[in-house]
Amino acid sequence: MKLQTVMEKMWTKNYLVVFLVLWTLLVATSVVWNFYRNHEETHERARIEAQTIFQHNLAYRRWNTAHGGVYAEVSDKNQPNPFIISPRRDVTTLEGTRLTLINPFHMTKEAYELLSKQSPLASINRTISLKPLNPGNTPDTWETKALKSFEEGKTEFSEITEINGLPYMRVLKPYITEEGCLKCHGHQGYKLGDIRGAMSIAVPMQPYYAAATATARITFMTHLFLWLIGAGTIVLFSKGLRRYQGEIEKSERQFRILSEFAYDFEFWIKENGEFVFVSPSCERITGYTQSEFMEKPDLLNTIAHPEDSDVCHNHITDFRTSSHEDMEFRIIAKDGQVKWLSHFCGPIYVDGKFLGRRASNRDITERKKLEDSLLQARKMESLGQFAGGIAHDFNNVLTAIGGFAHLLGDSSEKRDEDSAECIEQISLAVKFGKNLTSNLLTFGRKQIIHPVNMELSQIINTISDMLKTLIPGEIALKISLTGDERPIFADPYQIGQIIINLCMNAKDAMPLGGELHLKTDLLVLDGKCNGRYAAVTPGTYMVLSLRDTGTGIDEETMVRIFEPFFSTKHSGKGTGLGLTIVQSIVQQHHGFIDIESEMKRGTTFRICFPVSRVHKHEVSLARSEEKTSTPGKGTLLVAEDDECIRNFLRKLLVKRGYTVVLAEDGEEAIRKYNEIRGSIDMLILDVVLPGRNGSEVYDFIKADRPEIKVLFISGYTDDIITADGISDENLQFLSKPIDAEELLSIVLANMENNDNAGRRLVLGKG
Repeated sequence: MKLQTVMEKMWTKNYLVVFLVLWTLLVATSVVWNFYRNHEETHERARIEAQTIFQHNLAYRRWNTAHGGVYAEVSDKNQPNPFIISPRRDVTTLEGTRLTLINPFHMTKEAYELLSKQSPLASINRTISLKPLNPGNTPDTWETKALKSFEEGKTEFSEITEINGLPYMRVLKPYITEEGCLKCHGHQGYKLGDIRGAMSIAVPMQPYYAAATATARITFMTHLFLWLIGAGTIVLFSKGLRRYQGEIEKSERQFRILSEFAYDFEFWIKENGEFVFVSPSCERITGYTQSEFMEKPDLLNTIAHPEDSDVCHNHITDFRTSSHEDMEFRIIAKDGQVKWLSHFCGPIYVDGKFLGRRASNRDITERKKLEDSLLQARKMESLGQFAGGIAHDFNNVLTAIGGFAHLLGDSSEKRDEDSAECIEQISLAVKFGKNLTSNLLTFGRKQIIHPVNMELSQIINTISDMLKTLIPGEIALKISLTGDERPIFADPYQIGQIIINLCMNAKDAMPLGGELHLKTDLLVLDGKCNGRYAAVTPGTYMVLSLRDTGTGIDEETMVRIFEPFFSTKHSGKGTGLGLTIVQSIVQQHHGFIDIESEMKRGTTFRICFPVSRVHKHEVSLARSEEKTSTPGKGTLLVAEDDECIRNFLRKLLVKRGYTVVLAEDGEEAIRKYNEIRGSIDMLILDVVLPGRNGSEVYDFIKADRPEIKVLFISGYTDDIITADGISDENLQFLSKPIDAEELLSIVLANMENNDNAGRRLVLGKG
């Protein structure tokens, strides 16, 4: 292709010179040919003149011979011819005038002698013979050669020679013996038909050459004029052609630039499947070069994904159809990658003639991934909202069950063992239910997290004993902690939940035993990169790795591993939410997950948490396990829309000595506050209330009494959860299902105006 381009440029640059050279050669050839023809025609004209003279002379001689000769009076200039042997050579008239015979030869000789005196360039006429009677008729060298050629059968001999230094056309033609010739030459032994001599005619060439020179001059000037006209035409034509070629080159250059820098994979294909054009961008998208597509027209069908090959091959039922078609299909690139292409094609008609179809293929792999991610995110959001809604309602039920079980236990001073066991089992069931709703809220990102500056090794050391209990003896648990530890800003409870979930999965993947290696490392990423499940931002990360030697995870499962409710375990062995919850927790902590797995060799999970860049104070994670039995005093306004919970709170708080004012919605809460505003010491508000919600009730009362204490309770609420699920540190919140003792501790702390105790208990897990 490059060589062809170079040749085209060379031809474009030199074609004017080529055309001029060709035109000059053509004109020069014509000039040479005309000069040659002029030269030949000049000789031919002179030869014709000599032949004409010969014929005239021959006619005169025949006339003379036919009349037996011509007699003329004898004079000093006309003496009897001694070479005529005839009794009739000399005669005398009756008057006594003496006459002598003038034969044809003598007559023409005297005529040409007279002509030579009249014109210096007169033709020369001689009669010659190899057996001359008159020595004056002896041939010269050229004439001897010519006479001998007659013996070989020639009938004429002509040539340009010089006579006295001047060019002459000499023509020699033989005399054939006729009946009248025998009268004078019979005694020489000639017979009828014999060649008895020849007539030599010499025509001067100067007049002919002069005319030829004039003709040549005219021919040259004519051809020069024609050459100038032709050259001018070529120059004008070449300028137009150069302009036209320039426009074509500009158009081709623009097309070439456009095609070579085309982002999409463009091609033009004929009806027989042959490619006319393929854009260089094909290599970027498919890995195959232009030449590979041009040499293998069926390559596009060959690289189509097996599941899309039929659709790709049959998407145009009528190749000549005027409709434009678009579709999406997958290909397998040269490097083995599966890519999505958006294909659009339409027919090419030029002047009504069908030339094939033009197609454009755009790589939409990233868009497809984004669409899948968006679909997954929407599905997760919908499931999260669904799970959060269920958890909210279920927490209300658990609060009522747990609360009344607590009251029942406190009110039965002499309860039997069976009743105590039943109450204990009810409380235990409430705790299990609370753990379930906690997972659902984490999945739906409706769970408040309480992050602190902490080290991964701190969490691992805390739960290591628990892990050893959960992991069976046939599995060797190894823990390796890095010496280069950096703090992360995370919720210890949820990090522990990640470790436990992954360890349980690893245990299930090693039913025959194996090795589970738990370790931490420091990772520094200098540039942005794309992981399997998310884009990774540069920075410093603490890596939590869990490597097992189990069955491994195949590629198909790897793609769906974080889908909610997707599980490879047998029925009853899992909910399919474990890894989904792990991913949700990691994303809430701005981390990412990387997974490596090899079938029958094991799997490695790497959880990367960004190193903490904030310097928040350490918060005690201790929880008060002591029952609060100190009697309280004061008035509390409790706003709760659930009647069971409302009755539970009233009984619990009244039993501890508090005065309780109940409201079932926000409007009633504000109204009752206005009625006894001076008597209210603390607010307990459900976040979600009919009418005005808990936040609006608090804002209204706070405007009147900024110092008033408030405790929010709810299953979840977007109003008090930040984008990361982190609660406002200045906000007191207790999640449902409510632990009675924890509630009493918070109320007591606030009523005694103990801010430190309140802060500690607020951030605890309820």
